[in-house]
Amino acid sequence: MRSRALGGSLVVAAIAIAAAAAPRANAIGEPDAASESDCRVEDDALRLEEDPLFDDEEDLADEASGRDPFEGLNRDVFSFNRGMDRWVFNPITRGYQFAVPAPGRRAVYRFFDNLDSPVILANHMLQFRVVEAAGTVTRFAINSTFGVAGLFDPAADVLEVARSEADFGQTLARYGSPSGPYLMLPIFGPSTVRDVFGDVVDIMVDPVSYLLGPLQWWTLVLGGGEGLIVREAHLAELEALEEGSVDFYSALRSAYLQSRDAAVREARGESASVGPVMVSAH
Repeated sequence: MRSRALGGSLVVAAIAIAAAAAPRANAIGEPDAASESDCRVEDDALRLEEDPLFDDEEDLADEASGRDPFEGLNRDVFSFNRGMDRWVFNPITRGYQFAVPAPGRRAVYRFFDNLDSPVILANHMLQFRVVEAAGTVTRFAINSTFGVAGLFDPAADVLEVARSEADFGQTLARYGSPSGPYLMLPIFGPSTVRDVFGDVVDIMVDPVSYLLGPLQWWTLVLGGGEGLIVREAHLAELEALEEGSVDFYSALRSAYLQSRDAAVREARGESASVGPVMVSAH
């Protein structure tokens, strides 16, 4: 998770760890090099608190909290989801990692990415992002053929045509729809009122769902939304976010909202100061 909220928490955590681990004065009471290092650490922490960027982190946290009017209920759902993680999803994910080599996992991830192309293309067109739409068509055509149904990505590896994301929640935002309150959904994780509606529309209009029929639910379980494949691919990022934050719920909320805000700015053709991050935690 490459959000500024995570960056700030990692810096604070590093300073705290360094201060706790540093040796104190030597036996005769004279300060040694480690003590001088302690002073420098404390000075760095003080400068960090006085740094305008540190104030920006607090402002972002306050803003995220203001968009979470159901925080008490959301935290209860988050606790439930963490229990599901511990007893169900993490063992399944670890088992998948053990059973399938990394190259195979990347190929499966690319396969499900390729299946998302029709919905992404539709939203690119609704957002009037012509260049991105052309890139999505190019990627889908090349990867579905030369890439063996999307298991490989020659569009990016050979032609350097990068993947560009788009969804209906992003499309709604482009036309002025507010995000609504932040929500923590059972099993599916962080979202907003607008994104919940957008996800439902994306699933309903996805042509793959009509081609596969009931099998579409297996694609959702494995690779769609918060599916196993997506979760496994970003597991290390989630663990880094959790380890680097004092309050994992708040850090996850900030990461998600900053990611979605960046995606909205991208859809509107505005510059995004915070790059989109993938948040698929519960």
